[in-house]
Amino acid sequence: MLCRPAEPADFPALADMRWRLKTEDAPITDAAAYDAFVAAFVDWAGRDGAYVHWVAEDQGRLLGAMSVARVRKPPAPDEPDGCWGYLTNAYVYPDARNAGAGRALLAQIIAWARADGLELMIVWPSEPAYPFYERAGFARGRDPLMLEL
Repeated sequence: MLCRPAEPADFPALADMRWRLKTEDAPITDAAAYDAFVAAFVDWAGRDGAYVHWVAEDQGRLLGAMSVARVRKPPAPDEPDGCWGYLTNAYVYPDARNAGAGRALLAQIIAWARADGLELMIVWPSEPAYPFYERAGFARGRDPLMLEL
């Protein structure tokens, strides 16, 4: 299995995974809406520079993906280039789950984040996903203050 940064040729598959993530793998009943979403996602992914998208691939087939938004902090005297990561968009196709793709992908992303100098990485997982992230070293901390708009 290979875990790597996504390339533009991967963007339609990333869009498909995002669709399935947000619809909880429901069957596609509106092909026009799906096609419009894929086109919009591919356009966005090609323009957006804040996210690094990662894919797990086995024998040429994408199994899953995760995305990391690099959030830059304002410069500080002791840290002119500080940034942290927001991990999101984690998805593995149902037939590839519980076979190590998610674990390998997350390990690769953590290694990349450390090498890239990210200060920390946060994720807001679904309740069933907490153990997955905790096994990788994530810890429950104090919740940030939020204002829903």
